[in-house]
Amino acid sequence: MILLAFGVLGGAVAVHRFALLPDWPWAALLVPSLALLFWARLQLPAGLLLGAVLAAIHGQAWLDRAVPWEMAGAEVTVSGQIHGLPDHSRERSRFVLRIDRVHAGPQEFRAQRLRVTQFPAEPELRAGDRLSVTLRIRPPRGLHNPSGFDYGTWLYREGIHGLASVRGGVIHEGRAHTALVSSTLHRARETVRDAMQAAYPGARHPGVMQALVIGERGAMEDDEWRLFLHTGTNHLMAISGLHVGLVAGFAVLIARVLWRRLAGLWRRVSMGLFTAVAAVVAASMYAGLAGFSIPTQRALIMLLMVTAAIVAGRDPLSWRVYAAALLVVIAIHPPNVLAPGFWFSFGAVAVILLLVQGRVGRPGLSGWLGLQVLLALALLPLSLAWFQLGAWIAPAANLIAVPVVGLLVLPTLLAGAGLALVSPALGSPLLWWADGCLFLLLQVLEWMLRVPGAVSQTGVRAFAAVLAGAGVVLLLLPRLRVLAPWILLAWLPLVLPPAPRLDEGVFRAELLDVGQGLAVIVQTRRHVVLYDAGPAWEGGFDSGESIVLPALRRLGVRRVDRILVSHEHRDHRGGVAAVVEAMPVGKVLSRRPDLHEGEEACEAGLAWEWDGVQFQTLHPPAFWDDGNAASCVLSVRGPGGRLLLTGDLEGLGESVLVRAEREALATDLLLVPHHGARGVLGRGLLEAAAPRAAWVSRGFDNRFEHPSPDVTERLRQGCVPLLDSAERGMLWLEAGPDGIRLSPGSRAERPRFWQPPVPPLQLLPDHCPDPGDRLRR
Repeated sequence: MILLAFGVLGGAVAVHRFALLPDWPWAALLVPSLALLFWARLQLPAGLLLGAVLAAIHGQAWLDRAVPWEMAGAEVTVSGQIHGLPDHSRERSRFVLRIDRVHAGPQEFRAQRLRVTQFPAEPELRAGDRLSVTLRIRPPRGLHNPSGFDYGTWLYREGIHGLASVRGGVIHEGRAHTALVSSTLHRARETVRDAMQAAYPGARHPGVMQALVIGERGAMEDDEWRLFLHTGTNHLMAISGLHVGLVAGFAVLIARVLWRRLAGLWRRVSMGLFTAVAAVVAASMYAGLAGFSIPTQRALIMLLMVTAAIVAGRDPLSWRVYAAALLVVIAIHPPNVLAPGFWFSFGAVAVILLLVQGRVGRPGLSGWLGLQVLLALALLPLSLAWFQLGAWIAPAANLIAVPVVGLLVLPTLLAGAGLALVSPALGSPLLWWADGCLFLLLQVLEWMLRVPGAVSQTGVRAFAAVLAGAGVVLLLLPRLRVLAPWILLAWLPLVLPPAPRLDEGVFRAELLDVGQGLAVIVQTRRHVVLYDAGPAWEGGFDSGESIVLPALRRLGVRRVDRILVSHEHRDHRGGVAAVVEAMPVGKVLSRRPDLHEGEEACEAGLAWEWDGVQFQTLHPPAFWDDGNAASCVLSVRGPGGRLLLTGDLEGLGESVLVRAEREALATDLLLVPHHGARGVLGRGLLEAAAPRAAWVSRGFDNRFEHPSPDVTERLRQGCVPLLDSAERGMLWLEAGPDGIRLSPGSRAERPRFWQPPVPPLQLLPDHCPDPGDRLRR
C-alpha cells in the first residue's frame, strides 16, 4: 500500500509536468500494462502507471471542456446555475456558473463551468440562482511568471473551463431545482454568513470570521491575509486538518458524555464506535459548511481513514493509514498535487509520523511545543520555495495562534453562528467574543512581525529547498540523529545571503507578465533597477504585490536600488507602492515627484554606472509635463548588449527623442512603446534604434486591440522579431560576453498541457536573416 501510494503520487506529478497528454491509442496500451504490473505485485511501478493514467484521464476530460484559445471574444447565450457563493465588491460581482443549456454560440463550445464577472455589481445574485445570460467568453488562462500566483493553473485545479463577462443584463429564472444537494449546501452557507452579519454587524474582522466558519476567504482584507502569511499562520485561514480535527475532537468529547448518560439506550453500540460516528458526522457537517473545498476534502478523507483505523483496532498513526489517505485524495482529484496545501498538509502529517515513530520529544505540553517548532522548521523550505517567503517567527507565532484559534475562537464562532440562525440576539455575544479574541491575536502577530529578521523574503532554488527539507527528515530518523551537526549544513543555503549570479559587466532584464501594463527588472552583479511596476486597482489586483515582489524574491533581491516610473498612469505606477512598502528602495524617480514625497524627477540627462553597466535617461526634457509622450525613457548598455525601455512613449515624444538622442538610441532589444498602440514606433524611432528584436507588454484579448497591425507590420518589414508577453509570459534577456541570450518566454520554457500553446514567431520577409542569427554576436 505504501509503495503503491507513493507511486501514484509520482505518476500524477509526472503527468502534470507534460506539455502534451499522450494520444488515446498510446494511452490504451497502459491499461493492460497496469493490469500486468498489479498481477506481478510490483507496487511502485504499478502506482506510477496508475497515477499517470488517473491524471491523464482527468486532464483530457478537462481539455475536452475548456474554451479553445481561438474562441476568445466569442459570445454565447446560456442558462445555468450559480455554484458556490458569489463574490461581490463595489465595482463587480463574480461567480462560477454551472452551465446546463446553450442557446446560442459556437458549436465547439462545450464548457460546463465558467468563472463569470459582471460589471456593475449585482448584490442580489445568490447561491443556487438560475440565470439566462449572454457572455463574452475567454479561455481559462492567466498571467504567466516563474513565481507568484499562477491563475491559469488554479483554474485548471478548480475545474473551471473558461472565463466570461456578462454582456447586457441577467435574466433570473428563480432558484435551481437540479443538483439539489449542491445548491442546498451553498444556500445554507449563504444563510449562515448573512445570519452572522446580522447578529454582529460591527465586527472588526468579518472576513476572518467567515473564513473560519464557512471557508470563504474572499472577504478578508489584504492586510489581514498578509499578516497571517508573513507570520506563518496562514494555514489557520484555510479550513483543513487542524480545524476539522478540532471539530471532530469536540464532537468526541460531547459524544462521550452522551454515551455515559444514555448508556442504557446504547448497549449494543460501543463507546468507540459511537464517538467515531459522532466525529465523522460533525466533521462532515463542518466540511459541508466550508463548501467541501479541496483542502477540506483532504482533511475529511484523512479523518475518515484515521477513524476507520481506530474502529478496526489498527494503529491510526501508521504509514498505511497515511498512504491510504494519500491514494484516495489523488484518485478523487489528481490536480490536488498542484496545490501548495496538498504538500503542506501531507508534509506536516509525515513529520508527525516520523516524530511519533522516532519518539522525538516528550509527552504533554513540552512535547506539543516541540512539535510546533519542528513542524514550522520542516515546512519552512516549502514556504521559501513556493512563496519566496520564510516566516522565521512561525514557531513562536503558531504557539500562540493555534491554541487561541482552536480553543477560544473557533468553538465560539461555530456556536455563535448556530445561535445566530435562531436569533441574532443569541449569537451576538459569542460572535463579539470571537471577534475580540481575533483582534487581540492580530495585535500580537503584528507586534511579532516587527521583530528584526522575523521574515525572510528571499526565494530559494528548488534544489536548496529539497536539500533543507531532506535534512529535517533525516534529523527525525533515530539512527541518523548522531549526524545532526552535518545534516544541519543542508540549511546553509537558506540562511546565507545568495551569491551574485551575474559577472561584472553583465546585466539581466526580465519583462514580467503583468497583463495590460508594464514592469521590467534590470539586474547587474550587485544592483537592481525596477522600471515600472505594473497595474494595481483599488480593492483588487495589485501586480506589485502579486507579481513584482515574488519575482524580486525569486532573483534573491533584498533591496531595489532604483525605481523608475515612466509616467503616472495606473498600469505603470500601480504596483510601486507595494514594492516600496515591502522592500528597501534606494531612490524613486518619477514624472511627478511633486505628488509623491521623497521622489525625484525622471528626466533626460541622468546617467550612472553600476558593475560595468551604464544607465542613461534619454527623455523627456525637464520642462515637459506628465503623459504618454513624456514617458521616461531608459537606455541600458553593457559590453555584451543594449536595451531600450520606452514606457508609453508616442507621437511628439518619439519625434523629440529621435531628434535629441539619435546616436544614443541604437539598441539590441527595444521595448515597443505604449503596448504597441496604433501610431507608435514610427519609422524614425525604429530606424534610429535598429533593434535586433522587440518586446511588447500587453494583456491578452485586451479591449484596445494592442498591438496594432500597423506596428507589427513595421517590425516585420524591418526584420525585427516580436516577442509578446501575452502569448509567451515572462520574457528575459541576458547580455554577457557572448552577446545576448534571449528567452522564448516562460510559457515556452515551462509548458503544461492546460496552458495555452505558444505560437511561432511571426514570419519575416525572405530577405531577413534568421532571427537567431540577429541575436548572436
